[in-house]
Amino acid sequence: MPMDTLRSFRTTIYRDVNALLGAKSRPVFILGCGRSGTSMLLARLARSWRVEAFNEDRSEAFVNFRLKDLKAIKGLIESSRASLVIFKPILNTHQSRELLDSFPDAKIVFVYRQFDDVINSSLKKFGLDNRISHVHSWVKNAFEEFANQPPPQDTQDYVRSIWRQDLSVEEGAAIYWLFYNRLYFDLGLYDHPRVRLAQYERLVVEPEVEFMALAGFLGMPFRASMVKGIKTSSIGRDPTPALTHGLRDECEHLMDRLYRSQLPK
Repeated sequence: MPMDTLRSFRTTIYRDVNALLGAKSRPVFILGCGRSGTSMLLARLARSWRVEAFNEDRSEAFVNFRLKDLKAIKGLIESSRASLVIFKPILNTHQSRELLDSFPDAKIVFVYRQFDDVINSSLKKFGLDNRISHVHSWVKNAFEEFANQPPPQDTQDYVRSIWRQDLSVEEGAAIYWLFYNRLYFDLGLYDHPRVRLAQYERLVVEPEVEFMALAGFLGMPFRASMVKGIKTSSIGRDPTPALTHGLRDECEHLMDRLYRSQLPK
C-alpha cells in the first residue's frame, strides 16, 4: 500500500475513533507576520493524524486570505473529527484577543522571524509594491483595512510616528514587519497562558527540540515526521536590505524584545 494511502487510512481510523469517543476538537491559530515560517509550521504540524489544517487557501474557512466570521469557524471546529483544528489566519493577527475570548479552549502560536529575511522574502513573493502599499494605505486611510476590528491605538500611533512619504520598498516592508510583530506586545499576548511564541530560526536550527516543546504546548504527541527534512538554508540567504539607521534600530529593538520574552523567567 502506498505510504500516502496508508497515512490517509490511519488518519481516517484515528478520527473515527476520536468521534466515537466523543472527544472535542480544539482550535489552534498560527499568527504573526507573513513570510515568517507560518506555512511551514502548519504543514509540519499537519503531519500528525490528530490535526486538521486550514491554510488561507481553504475556502471553507477563508475569504480573501482572512477568516470568515467566527460563527463559520466555530462550525468547522464542531464538525471536525480531529483533536486539533489548526488555522493560519495571519491577516487576522490583530484579532488575537477576540479569538482567545471567543474560543476559551483555543491556543495561539505566534511566529516571528529575523526582519531582514522577512523583508527579502516578502519582496520576492509579493513584489516590490505590496508591503509599502499596505503601509501607505494604513496611514492615509486611518487603518480602514482593519475596519472589522481596528488594531490597538498604540500600534496605529507607532506606525504613524515612523512612517514617511518617501519610504523605500524595503522600509515599507520593515514597517509592515514592525506592525504585525508589535501586536504580540500591544495586545498583551506576551503573558497569556494560551499563547506561545515561536522563533523561525529556532524551529529550523533545533527542530526536534522546538517541535517537541510546541507539541507539548498544544497537547499532542511529537512525531519525528514533523521535522524530517527541515533545512536552514533560508537563514541569511540574501543581502541585507538597506534601511535607515533609525528604522533598523526599531527593528533590532523589537527583535531583541521578542527574543528576550522567550527566555526563562
